[in-house]
Amino acid sequence: MTDTLALETRGLTKSYSGKAVVQDLDLQVSPGCIYGFLGPNGAGKTTTMRMILGLISRDSGSVRLFGDEDPMVGRRHLGGIVEGPRFYEYLSGMENLRILASYGPEASEAELRDLLSLVKLADRADDRVKTYSLGMKQRLGVAQALLSRPKLLLLDEPTNGLDPAGMKEVRELIKSMQVERGLTVFVSSHLLSEVEMLCDEVGIIQEGRKVAEGRVDELIKPGESLEDCFLRLTESGGGQIR
Repeated sequence: MTDTLALETRGLTKSYSGKAVVQDLDLQVSPGCIYGFLGPNGAGKTTTMRMILGLISRDSGSVRLFGDEDPMVGRRHLGGIVEGPRFYEYLSGMENLRILASYGPEASEAELRDLLSLVKLADRADDRVKTYSLGMKQRLGVAQALLSRPKLLLLDEPTNGLDPAGMKEVRELIKSMQVERGLTVFVSSHLLSEVEMLCDEVGIIQEGRKVAEGRVDELIKPGESLEDCFLRLTESGGGQIR
């Protein structure tokens, strides 16, 4: 482990029509961890992720990726899916990846096949995406996000809408990417039981402000579940801040 954080935000702030959505947000994500980003609906999770990915501008504050604040340098280490992946439904999974790969670093056919194998879609690579289940589309989205060969992967509600089997597949995929590829994975979710099984660290926000951040085993008190911990911290408006 290196002392350089995979992701650090300082004073991150965004408003729409005079209403603050994210306020003075400081986050610290350790390299090589799976980080759960939690908050009630409307807390500002997706807005935060869009700012980190450079999809929207921030009003103030900074984003550092692996110690670098220069967005052109830092974001070459970054991949992500926000608000669900989008594909050409009438094309196959492989054809979609070929098109998406043409916009970024060159990827060989073998590399694309390897990505599809990683997300357990090798046997469906040549089938049209419209025949895929929701879980398969989510896994194809992860393959898409990995095309840029990132060191940090941001996933917005990756198990949303999936059945238990699909949730398990995505959870195992995220863990395998951490172990086998050394990726740092930043996951937003409202499914607290999933986060508890998956994540090493969590950050909790409410009304756009951080109320707690730290290792899961440090934030949860004896006898608590992560859901109990989340409700305690969001109801009190504060907790252990790293």
